[in-house]
Amino acid sequence: MLGTALAFRPLTTDDLPFLVGWFNRPHVYEWWGRRAAPDGIGGAGDDAATLEEVEADYGETDEPRPERHFVIELDRRAIGLIQWYRVDAYPQYASEIEEPDAAAIDLLIGEKELTGHGLGVDVIRRFTTEIVLPDSGLRRVVGAPDVRNQRSIRAFEKAGFRWVRDAEVEDAPAPEHVMAFDCSEMEESPSLSNVCSVD
Repeated sequence: MLGTALAFRPLTTDDLPFLVGWFNRPHVYEWWGRRAAPDGIGGAGDDAATLEEVEADYGETDEPRPERHFVIELDRRAIGLIQWYRVDAYPQYASEIEEPDAAAIDLLIGEKELTGHGLGVDVIRRFTTEIVLPDSGLRRVVGAPDVRNQRSIRAFEKAGFRWVRDAEVEDAPAPEHVMAFDCSEMEESPSLSNVCSVD
């Protein structure tokens, strides 16, 4: 039901103030903030994200970034951020999570009232099958939430991802729960078997 109203569009400069607000909300900075991740942004008080910081991390640059950033829209309202990148763009990280041939996705739902209702499952499933697999040319997509983030882990599971390993990542406060959506395994799931194109 929710999925029919979902859309993804590339992030623009006009969206950056949304990101500032989202990064500084407790339900987001719990997992994305300065105190939650080595490259985190956002938090309370002195940890709060600023527009300048968000511009540096998500604004336009002369050279393309490895990440492809998208705004999640529901009924044409911006409600969150989602991104994908080739894991091999970060060799150390690819080695740490043992996924050199995959694309990875990260997401946040910025509007707290929209969390906990299954929206994240629709977002993950549709972004993976409609954006990441076609655009990346890869056949494996991973998510790697903090092992303590049970809500995110459940959303990836319901979206068709399976756990493959827990990985220690440098400077991270807890291991990452690496989960994969692999086209080579889709024949085992008839409901998902049509999402991967055959070369």
